[in-house]
Amino acid sequence: MKNIFLFISTCLILYFSSCTEKIDVKLPNADKKLVIEGSIENGKTAQVIITKSIPLFSSVQNQNVNDFYVLDAVVTLSDGTTTETLNLAIDSASSLGVVYQGNIIVGVPGGTYFLTVVQNGITYTAQTTIPSPIALDSVWWKPQPPHDTLGFANAFISEPAGLGNNYRWYAKRPSDRRYLAPYGATWDDKYVDGVGFEFAYSKGYDPTDAVNTYENDSLARGYYTIDDTIYIKFCTIDKDSKDFYTTFENALSNNGNPFASPVTILSNIKGGALGVFAGFGATYDTIMPH
Repeated sequence: MKNIFLFISTCLILYFSSCTEKIDVKLPNADKKLVIEGSIENGKTAQVIITKSIPLFSSVQNQNVNDFYVLDAVVTLSDGTTTETLNLAIDSASSLGVVYQGNIIVGVPGGTYFLTVVQNGITYTAQTTIPSPIALDSVWWKPQPPHDTLGFANAFISEPAGLGNNYRWYAKRPSDRRYLAPYGATWDDKYVDGVGFEFAYSKGYDPTDAVNTYENDSLARGYYTIDDTIYIKFCTIDKDSKDFYTTFENALSNNGNPFASPVTILSNIKGGALGVFAGFGATYDTIMPH
């Protein structure tokens, strides 16, 4: 009986071994797409950053700068009356340092703006509006127990009655290169229409700054300290911009989670590019905890 069992086991091993085939899986490497990140704010001219997407299975370290930045595009902006061509400029306060900068058209609340980008014979278009700015009633720093020197940036807003307002929060400290949006910085008035309420935000981190990272911030991750000066930029945005930022944040939060539902990032760029052209109705505040 023992010999029969051994014979059957040997046959099964040989059978399954003979069915084994080496599979050579080729990982997909999608074609690079244009990525357009543009904005115009009340009282300021437009800025547009244009790059190329990085294939899913590529490493950022292996990317050639010339394969990432797009410096040969023709970028024009119109407010319906005036049209200008944006010029390349160095801006250390921008996310990547190189921008297409406007010089003539200045954003005004209620204005509608039309962006056109032509690159490699392909035309991409987008439009946005600048909603009327809605100021925060007050802002302050509040310690988060059990800490007495670490806390969040707090604000109170009297949300105007009438559905359709969309908001985005940015903040920076003197050591930050630019205003940063923490996770969950974009929201609408669907559940708070016409209501006055308090809310709070943690500190944002800059993915383009090797120093200001969550990993490097071991003592105060997510917190502002009692010694920080916090500059607040609170913006009203249109629905298309809100849809982009919320779906983009959802996609980031799902990154690497095999159980998460796939998220389609909603862009207002027409022509096949990724990204957004957003209008900001901005107001500014300052928090000095100390």
